[in-house]
Amino acid sequence: MASFERAAEALPAYLAALELTDIGPMTGSPLSANVLREVRLEDGSIAVLKLIGEPQSAEAATLAAWTAHRVTCAPLLDHGVGAHVPDVTHLLLGKVPGAELPHTEMAAATAQVVRLFRRAHLKPPAEVEPLQGFLSPRLHEAVQIWRESGLPSPDDALRVLTDPDIEPVLLHGDAVGFNLLRSGDGLALIDPAGVCGPAEFDAARWVVARCLAVTGPGALDGLTEAALSADPLLQRPRFEACVAVELVIEVRHRITSPHVFLSIGAPAQTFTADTRLLADAATRRLAAAA
Repeated sequence: MASFERAAEALPAYLAALELTDIGPMTGSPLSANVLREVRLEDGSIAVLKLIGEPQSAEAATLAAWTAHRVTCAPLLDHGVGAHVPDVTHLLLGKVPGAELPHTEMAAATAQVVRLFRRAHLKPPAEVEPLQGFLSPRLHEAVQIWRESGLPSPDDALRVLTDPDIEPVLLHGDAVGFNLLRSGDGLALIDPAGVCGPAEFDAARWVVARCLAVTGPGALDGLTEAALSADPLLQRPRFEACVAVELVIEVRHRITSPHVFLSIGAPAQTFTADTRLLADAATRRLAAAA
C-alpha cells in the first residue's frame, strides 16, 4: 500500500483515539505524501494532525528540540509511531498563525530568515538523518537530467558535503515554499526534513531554491552577501559549496518543470538562458570546492 493511502485510511482511527474533531484538510504542497488535517482539541483550540504512512521519528525530534529551545516553529503536542495503526506515524502540532511569504518578498527577507536558521541550528537529536543520505537520491536524479540535457555532469556534487571537519547541526533541510510562515512580526518554521549537516546548507537552500526562482541568476552574489552578513558564523567556502549542490538540484527542477517557475513569476523571456547561467554557476562552484 502506498504511503499516502495508508495514512488516509488511518485517519478515522487517529481522530477517535486522540479525541479530535476533524475540521478539514490543510492547504499544503501538492507533492506531499502525507495527510494534513486541521482539527479541534477537547479544549476547543485548533491544531494540525499530520499522518505519515511509514515509521518516522526525525521530524518529531526536530520539532521537539526547537520547541524546547523556544525556536519559533509549529509546537509538537503529541507524537507516536504505530500508536493506533501499524506503520503509521502521527504528529499533533499546534497551529502557527500566519501565512507563507509571497515569492516577491523572499529575497528581501533573506537576512531575517538566516538569523532564524541560526537559532534553529542546535545539537542534532539522535533520530535525525545525515544530510548526505537525504540529498543523495535527488542528486543522483539531477546528475542524470544534466547529462541528458547536454550539461557538464556534476558528479562530485555530493562529495562537497562530506568534509570531515564539518560539525553537523540540526537543520530545517527543506525551508522552501509552504515551510516558512510570516507570523506576526517574525517568521516560523514548519515541516522540517529531520536532517543534520553543515549550518551553511539551510541558508544556501533558501537563497537558491526560493529567492533565485523569481529574482534570476543576477541576484546570486547579492543574496550570498546578505546571507553571510546575517550570520557571521557561516563559512564562505562551505556556503558556496552548499550553493553549488542546491544549484545542481535547482537546474534539474527548471529543466523538468519549467511551468512551476513561470507560474510564480520567473521571467519567461530569459528562462532558458537563466537556467544555463545557473548551471554554469554550479559548475564553477563545484570546481572551486574540489
